[in-house]
Amino acid sequence: MDQILPGPAWPDRQDDGDYGYVERLTSRGWAWEFLRRNPDFQKDLANALRGAERTNARSVAIISLPSNTVDLSRWSLLFCKLERN
Repeated sequence: MDQILPGPAWPDRQDDGDYGYVERLTSRGWAWEFLRRNPDFQKDLANALRGAERTNARSVAIISLPSNTVDLSRWSLLFCKLERN
């Protein structure tokens, strides 16, 4: 039986294909790179998305969170309330 070895646990920091995009990041992009790797944020986001509704409007994905979900405002993300017609 052939043994399949897993790839590296982390991307190769010297490979432009893995990290070349960071040269073009703005300060907001850097903030997102750090935030999305934060285990506490990942947990809060996963909990909030459990009850989420996903729809598409004019090629934009809209995620509606129920009002009783985890409060994600502590992560300084921008949320807006959409009025339903």
